[in-house]
Amino acid sequence: MAKSAQAAVKTRPASRVRARTKALLLDAALRLFARQGVGATAIHEITAEAGVANGTFYNYFRTKEEVVEAASLRLAELLQAEITAGSAGVTDAAERMAIATRRFVLQAVRDPIWAAALIRVSTSSSEPLRRMASPVLHDLRLGRRRGRFTYRDETAALDLVTGTVLAGMRSVLEGRAGEEHAALIAGLLLRGLGLSASEADEQVRRPLPLPLTHSGRLSPRSHAAN
Repeated sequence: MAKSAQAAVKTRPASRVRARTKALLLDAALRLFARQGVGATAIHEITAEAGVANGTFYNYFRTKEEVVEAASLRLAELLQAEITAGSAGVTDAAERMAIATRRFVLQAVRDPIWAAALIRVSTSSSEPLRRMASPVLHDLRLGRRRGRFTYRDETAALDLVTGTVLAGMRSVLEGRAGEEHAALIAGLLLRGLGLSASEADEQVRRPLPLPLTHSGRLSPRSHAAN
């Protein structure tokens, strides 16, 4: 066997172990954050919950803030998966977009620590947006194909969606808006994609699908919005 192939064989198990250990730490952090909030959680509690040595933490994260950011991405993925599953029977791209937009903005009301971490990592790296772009692109293309959306450039349309949602979440965090902001943002976004004002208003008045799972939160429960 060639040396390069032998090295690859040796690397794969090590990579799997690292990925598994990082997942253990992240899942442990999520459980603790959900139970007692970020501020009350110490690094040694995360390693104890994960069943690993204290020093192992620093092989994967430099600070607790890095864990919060990684957890925010994980929760964003869970929320997106929940939205996608809950919208499985919805064939209208405009309704799907309205559901997703409202759910993300409402989650910022419910879990401000998560929202702040997601916004922070989204402005410092393209990875969060890249990981969440696939379902957005699916709905944009579906809407354009069926004549529901009108836009000239797909990248610009994707920027419109992600930028508008993040801006709406930021307004909630800064105390300039509340739960009603979710429907307002969704309505304006649909208008920007080509729906009439009346159609957009009708879409955002529709009830949201019930969550299929509890995707967790980073904020202490006593301070989270209902």
